[in-house]
Amino acid sequence: MIPRTLFDADLDGFRDSVRKFLEQEASPHHEQWEKDGQVSRELWQKAGELGFLCPTMPEEYGGVGADFRYSAVVMEEISRAGLSGIGWTLHSDIVAPYILNYGSEELKKHYLPKMASGEIITAIAMSEPGAGSDLQGVKTTALKDGDHYILNGSKTF
Repeated sequence: MIPRTLFDADLDGFRDSVRKFLEQEASPHHEQWEKDGQVSRELWQKAGELGFLCPTMPEEYGGVGADFRYSAVVMEEISRAGLSGIGWTLHSDIVAPYILNYGSEELKKHYLPKMASGEIITAIAMSEPGAGSDLQGVKTTALKDGDHYILNGSKTF
């Protein structure tokens, strides 16, 4: 096997923590969550307490300010455990960076700490009838109307 020099002792320790957590807190319940179509909110909150959600988020917004290797470890361990529907990577590595990079300071301060703690769970509403997940085919519009937006379109889940 080719040695993995990208990961150091700190990351190995983090990996062990994530693996044990998933084995104890997620794997025993995964089948039921799949049937229910919903993962336990308690799991999200416990993961947030341990720094497993949004690990790359800066400390000023409630994260631990780790580099992307920590997110890679979380992804690898979720895959290793076969936890297909847990949703952490969408939340942590797609939605959070959108808000961090494009959101107003007010938006960042309101949502990012809640995302890192697991208080809220986020997703992206991009799938539409006739477009699927092809962002070029999205028909939904958001038009500014004074202090508000008028949304028109439909999404599928």
